Parts: sequence; C-alpha cells; structure tokens
Amino acid sequence: MLNFYRFKQDYLIFRGTDRLDLINRLSTNQVNTLQKNNGIKTVLTNDKGRFVDLITLYNFGDFIFAACSLGNSANVISHLDKYTIMDDFKAENLSGTHETVLFFSETAEEFAKNIFDVNLSDLNNNDFGFYNIEGQDSIIAKNDDGFNGFMFIYASKDHDYWEEKFFSSSNRQKNKLNEISDFEFEKTRIELGIPVFGKEMSEQTNPLECGLNKYVSFTKGCYIGQEVIARLDAYDKISKHMVKIETEQQLNTEGVKIITDGKECGFVTSAIKASNENYIGLGFIKTIFLNESKSYSIKDNDTLINCKVKQLAYTEA
Repeated sequence: MLNFYRFKQDYLIFRGTDRLDLINRLSTNQVNTLQKNNGIKTVLTNDKGRFVDLITLYNFGDFIFAACSLGNSANVISHLDKYTIMDDFKAENLSGTHETVLFFSETAEEFAKNIFDVNLSDLNNNDFGFYNIEGQDSIIAKNDDGFNGFMFIYASKDHDYWEEKFFSSSNRQKNKLNEISDFEFEKTRIELGIPVFGKEMSEQTNPLECGLNKYVSFTKGCYIGQEVIARLDAYDKISKHMVKIETEQQLNTEGVKIITDGKECGFVTSAIKASNENYIGLGFIKTIFLNESKSYSIKDNDTLINCKVKQLAYTEA
C-alpha cells in the first residue's frame, strides 16, 4: 500500500539573473551552483541565525520555483526584499496556485517509475522530473526528509483532472493508494523527528538546534546569520537540542516547560496522542541538562507529568 498526504505549503517564483546568488547570500546551503532540474532545501535565517523559513528551490533554468511553509510566503518575500538592493531579482507570491501530494512508503519508488517514468534512485536531494499527460503538467520531486518518497506538484487549476486520474475511489484501489489524515501525518512526523515551521522552527531556534545540518554549508561564503551558526558549530556551543518526548499522560504544548532536578530545562513544541496509552511530542532541552538517564517531567500549569526524552540524531550532509 502506498500512502499519500495532501501536503500544505506556499509557493513562490524567483526571477532575475541574480536569483541564485542572492538566495545563496541569504541562506544556509550552497545554492548558487544549482543546475537545471535540480532541487535543494536551504534555510533563510535572520541576523541572529534564527529561522525565517526552510524553503525548497526547484531550478527550471530561467526561473526558480520555490516552496515554503504554509502562510509564510509574504514573510519570505519581505525578508528577501529587505536585502535586495542592486540585484536583478524579483520574487512573486504564487500561494494558492499549486497543490502538492506527498507519496511515501516502501512502494513509492516503484510507483514513481511505473506511473511517472521517474527513477527516484537517480535523483539527489530534491531533484525533480516532469510528467505531462493530455496537456496537464506536473513535477515529481524527490523528498529528502524522514518521510522519503516524492512530492507530486501540479497547478490548482488542474485539481479535478488529477483527482479523477489518481485519487478517485476506483483509481485508489487500482493503484493501492491510501490517504492519511492530518492526525496520522502529524503523528508520523513527530515519530520521525521532523521539525516544522511555527513549532520547532521558530525565532527561538536555529537550524543546528533542529538537527538540520544537512541543509547548512560550513564551507560556503558569508550569508545572513552565518557568523552565529559558524560559531555555534566551531565551538560546540549549541545551547539546546531537539528531543522526542514520551509520556503516559496528556501532553500539551502551549507554555509547557520541561523540568529536571527541580530546574526548568526546556519546552515542548509539538504533541499528539500516539496510542491509547501514550502521548508523544517534540521539544527542546538545554544542552547542559541533556542526559537521557536523567528523570524529566513536564510542567503543565501546576501539574508535573513524568516523561521520557530521547535526543534526536543530527541529519548530517
């Protein structure tokens, strides 16, 4: 069975001869060498090294099609415009014009090859191929986070066509497709330790604290926030780390702190009921308090809830 999820995000288009150079100067990854039909993720950071957003760039040759977090496109454009002075660069907000379906499971690669004639094993990072049938265009882009699989991106105007082509009841059965709910997606995301913007990725955190090292180049030139991030890496000064949390009692997020040895040591950012017995979540613990053998608890108002924490491995390049 192949799982699919209607992945919600905003879209942008970048034009101008300086489009890659500008983004390279404003984000963490090496993107100025991105070739046509190649895709890559990079983090836009502010001058404190904190998140503006994690964006995906798809190079079409004469323009860059980009995806960012849902509801954050205007903020991304504002940030880019702030640093666009003499550059030949133009950003356009395409939110609402496209839709994305994430296909994932062990059969995703076979499905991509048989249906779209795209060999995911030949693609790196977020590289993509094209699929056109009866005049309907789409792209099939490799997905490089813990879900793996691929992103199927198409124009919203073609929604009804693709619904009938793949997602009608008969075609779901024919292609052995299973749609997962928002709840199921969120549960799996937390289990995989994948940070999202607005929760783990925020103005309180930086890419290294979220374990997004694979989207950070430590050899490229300067970018906004580079000095802060380079110093954290060089001197091993990461102040907190993202952790997975598990408890047998209800776990909330709003204002909820993590406690150890009677001291506040972190906070919860995501939480969901994983089963009849357990709640799971993501959060951050200050480095000096991080030791999985310690006893931790969640402070929800005046209630202390025992919990287990597990440090999540960095996603190395």
